[in-house]
Amino acid sequence: MKIPNELKIGGHIIKVDMSQKLDGANGKFEYDENTIYICKTLPQSQKESTLIHEIMHGLNSTFMDRDLGHLLLDSLSEQLYQVLKDNNLLK
Repeated sequence: MKIPNELKIGGHIIKVDMSQKLDGANGKFEYDENTIYICKTLPQSQKESTLIHEIMHGLNSTFMDRDLGHLLLDSLSEQLYQVLKDNNLLK
């Protein structure tokens, strides 16, 4: 999957910034900045799964009225990534 420079979540344009360091995190979604940060030194598969994880944070922030929690979002995003990857659904 090619990591896009920007994407839309809930009608909002979200910038995707490939950053060098994120204080030990693989990625971060900054709702107030409309930006997803992804550590650019990660292997490609981790960049892809991190993007899905951060998209899930964006969906949770935009469409949910309660926080699903980081552990649940992490689990769901890894499962979704595996389904997409194993079934060749990522372009």
